[in-house]
Amino acid sequence: MASYLHHTATTIYLCCVPALEDSTGAGCVGLAGANIQSLKLFPRFLFLKLSKFVIKISNTSVMNLKSVFIFLIILVLGACEDKVPYELNFKTPAQDLKLNGKLELEIKSTDESSIDSVSYKLQNLSGKSDKNLSIGLKDILLGEHDLLLKIYAGGEVFDTAKKVKIFNDQPPKIYKYEVVNAYPHDIEAYTQGLEFYNDSLYESIGQYGKSALRKVDLETGKVLKEHKMKSHYFGEGLTILNDKIYQLTWREGEGLIYDVNTFEVLDKFRYNKSEEGWGLCHDDKYIYKSDGTQKIWRLDKETLQEIDYIQPTTHNSISEKLNELEIVDGKIYANTYGKDGVAIINPENGAIEAVIDFRKLKTQVRQHDNLDVLNGIAYHPATKKLYVTGKNWNKLFEVKIISK
Repeated sequence: MASYLHHTATTIYLCCVPALEDSTGAGCVGLAGANIQSLKLFPRFLFLKLSKFVIKISNTSVMNLKSVFIFLIILVLGACEDKVPYELNFKTPAQDLKLNGKLELEIKSTDESSIDSVSYKLQNLSGKSDKNLSIGLKDILLGEHDLLLKIYAGGEVFDTAKKVKIFNDQPPKIYKYEVVNAYPHDIEAYTQGLEFYNDSLYESIGQYGKSALRKVDLETGKVLKEHKMKSHYFGEGLTILNDKIYQLTWREGEGLIYDVNTFEVLDKFRYNKSEEGWGLCHDDKYIYKSDGTQKIWRLDKETLQEIDYIQPTTHNSISEKLNELEIVDGKIYANTYGKDGVAIINPENGAIEAVIDFRKLKTQVRQHDNLDVLNGIAYHPATKKLYVTGKNWNKLFEVKIISK
């Protein structure tokens, strides 16, 4: 039981008072957001004494005890009224802001106190103004974020936070594809990650009891080298840099680090704020990790610690379930689990700039009971060729992306 009192020049705000549990242990009574004016203060010790008094006079009657509790609630609430000393008026709705636009906000006092000034923080943007704010949304991360405000009024400081959503200022372009070549692919491979390194193709396979790390011959589909994972691991995305393979596991809370030549397990790394492992890729700055939510985490390439995240965002929605990831010419290519398309994402701010429609590609593989979704994107930076496959697909395709 804890109470928190916020004092102003004329009023004491009782933000929380102790909860009182009835004698059956089945329920609690609590008060929040009360503006105590006539009582001025309703301290904790008074509640405790009233509780003991009520229990004493109620004796063994549960119904009497409940009745007295209800009476006390009515008594206190009768002397209280919800009051907020200011209100926030967004010129553009807080849930529909746009990249390169402005966040315009007017703060109005709801009592006699005047608002002296307001300081704000939104991501890396901060400043101080009068009661009217105008924040340019140019170099900013997209998605849902907290707008933090300090409102200075009547000699007091009020802290508040407001969720805002920032969308891209234009819809994603729609691309189609053309199949250039088709190569054999293991129909039993539940593909979770796919990447080229030094002209060799590496693949991460999922499913409990079947998960593995493989080196694969592109043209024949033959498995050249394989490391079978322990049965409690569900293999997920992978990426390779500096002769080390980094492979995620799904719900085991850790990833594995291998020697690229021997497949020897060198080390493990734990997840931090992200509980699951889905997709993995890297560029010159970060390792990028998806976790099934609307976040793609940016990891330190040396420590593998999560630094921050981007949120894949179109002009009107924030995407989630981004699965296999690949860096292609500085952009993140990501397929959405359960959908046969690939999003092209700006890693600087999360904007989904384009979507590749691969819906018809699944019809070009062998149809069988275990056939699953598109998952597996590999880009060969030397040849500039892009390859895609899917879970339990018998083919791996070289594709060319075409603007509609």
